Amino acid sequence: MMADRATAQQSASGAHVDSVRVALNQSLVDLAERLLERALTDQVRPPMGMYVHLSSAENAAFDRAVNEICGEAHRLDLRAEELLVAIKKAWAHLAPVRARHLGDQDGDVLRDVVSSSIEVFFAARDQRERENRRP
Repeated sequence: MMADRATAQQSASGAHVDSVRVALNQSLVDLAERLLERALTDQVRPPMGMYVHLSSAENAAFDRAVNEICGEAHRLDLRAEELLVAIKKAWAHLAPVRARHLGDQDGDVLRDVVSSSIEVFFAARDQRERENRRP
């Protein structure tokens, strides 16, 4: 009887942790969507959809978005894979905006955003670990 109650409490506790985790992930998706949309609207779509490299100002817009998204992922204590899922979900929600502002650059920009996110996420985590080890 006691074992059944303990198992039920563990299940309830696990369900609560899962629902909190889902809420945190959704919070990151929402933030990523807002920040990436802002960065996308800074982009100038090339004429005729031809590929043109982003300008430094356009790259800076994505760099700011990536830094803020990664900072929030760390603040929420999310894992790297949760960060990447959030970015890809946000990117999918922004399909109409991407089409207007990126044209043929869409896949390349997403690849750059994902790569930058991984670099920033782990660099910040490594920095925090180094700071925590200092006497």
